[in-house]
Amino acid sequence: MSSSERGTRGPGRHSGPAAILALAATVLLSACNIQPVYGPNPGGGSVSQTLRAISIEPVDSRVGQVVRNRLMFYFTGGSGAADPQYRMTLRVSSSETALGITREGTAPVYSVTVTASYTLYRIGSEEVLVRETVQGTASYDQYSQNFANIRAKRDAENRAAEVAASEIRMRVAASTAVGI
Repeated sequence: MSSSERGTRGPGRHSGPAAILALAATVLLSACNIQPVYGPNPGGGSVSQTLRAISIEPVDSRVGQVVRNRLMFYFTGGSGAADPQYRMTLRVSSSETALGITREGTAPVYSVTVTASYTLYRIGSEEVLVRETVQGTASYDQYSQNFANIRAKRDAENRAAEVAASEIRMRVAASTAVGI
């Protein structure tokens, strides 16, 4: 036996603490109930059925409409709620921040943040099922052409609104999966 082989254990032999730790981890992990978000939920039905039953109230801003349209597509494929059982209200705002200053005192890069607060109610009651606020952020560069700057800002708002809508979709789907 060489000196490098001393103190090693053969195949199938485990040290006491390592074996106990492995056994404990196996027992703990066996108690986990992992299921896909869009699979059947505990109360019957599925998350996608519940999402199709959400009616989203109209909003009053262009950026808010981007968030609402994207959510309608995520929830129903764009067809609208067939038999609404839930009602969602949205409040959407956007802000712009300069990210850098040049020697001339101008900011060549801006960041747009879209903040969306949503509340999900059960139709027929004012019971709040979910109430949260999410944010989406996108940046854009400014140039010497005014139209290009306006278009770049609008594109950044659209991208940030899509990020916020995607976050809302995931949070509502997760809430639905556990039975809202």
